[in-house]
Amino acid sequence: MRHRTLGQPRGFTLVELLVVIAIIGILVGLLLPAVQAAREAARRMSCGNNMKQLGLALHNYHDTFNRLPTGLTIEPGGILAPRRYSGFVGMLPFIEQGNVYNQISADGFTVVPWNGGYVPFTTEIPTFNCPSDVSRTGGIGKANYMFCRGDSSWDHNQWAGNGGRGLRGMFTGQSIHKGFRDVQDGLSNTIAMSERTIAQNGTLVLDGGTVRNIGSGFRNNNPLECFSQVGPGKRYVTTDLGFWSGRRWPDGAPAFTGCTTVLGPNTASCTQGGWDGEDGIYEPTSRHPGGVHCALGDGSVKFIAETIDTGNRSLPPPDAPGQPNAQSPYGVWGALGSARGGEVLNNPFN
Repeated sequence: MRHRTLGQPRGFTLVELLVVIAIIGILVGLLLPAVQAAREAARRMSCGNNMKQLGLALHNYHDTFNRLPTGLTIEPGGILAPRRYSGFVGMLPFIEQGNVYNQISADGFTVVPWNGGYVPFTTEIPTFNCPSDVSRTGGIGKANYMFCRGDSSWDHNQWAGNGGRGLRGMFTGQSIHKGFRDVQDGLSNTIAMSERTIAQNGTLVLDGGTVRNIGSGFRNNNPLECFSQVGPGKRYVTTDLGFWSGRRWPDGAPAFTGCTTVLGPNTASCTQGGWDGEDGIYEPTSRHPGGVHCALGDGSVKFIAETIDTGNRSLPPPDAPGQPNAQSPYGVWGALGSARGGEVLNNPFN
């Protein structure tokens, strides 16, 4: 019988080696979610900081021109833009992007915002992008942050002469300028901007209720028809309806850079008939677990949970020409979107 000499190194047995590997695997499994959570917390903070910068830019813009940006005219002087520019174009000098603005201005604000060969429009502006969202490469620059059109799906389109509709929120794509004086519900009780995930190419399967394509063909008098198409847990196969949200930062159509407060955060979005420039429900969405960032009119940023009260979503939305001061039927969420609904909000963020 052979005996091990005293002092001779002893190797691991196979069982011991497997035990060590198993322990390491368990430790990695425990640590990885914590690391991922820490990274998302940092991304979420950075996203909120971007929104704070945009809120500050809105205030600086208003201090300079005594009104908010609109999608049809560019300050100073109310220069007529070609159809549907977003408010981001006029805000560029206030977020340290004066060079991009000067290039657009040098061309007389004549280039349509869907021109993918125009260098200023292909510029990716870091302040417009949430780091929690997917990578964005090629084509027209992207944006995760949206101008709030209010608690109505009626007439958000960008042209003037449509009866003055689409004025329930702080922003309109028309040439009708609004100012802080028009926010009669109070700047601290009204959403100025929120976030939406950038649409992806191809058929999209919903991932826990945060990323979705855009449905079509719903009736304005029943927002739940939209929810039934593309609400949480639904799979929606589309051709091109889902390729809009955030995919053109210079485009003022609400499908690209607008948001509404009808169905609730991370729920569903629908256009009435399948055209990117028309009325619809365009709800805020994000990749942050549980809710979305919103910048209020006073410049503060709040994280609003998916569980926020949304009232009765089967009721028709207020129609701005006939009901400019009507209270929102969509609970606290709708009230935060309306600029002059007269709702009384008691600690809406608690």
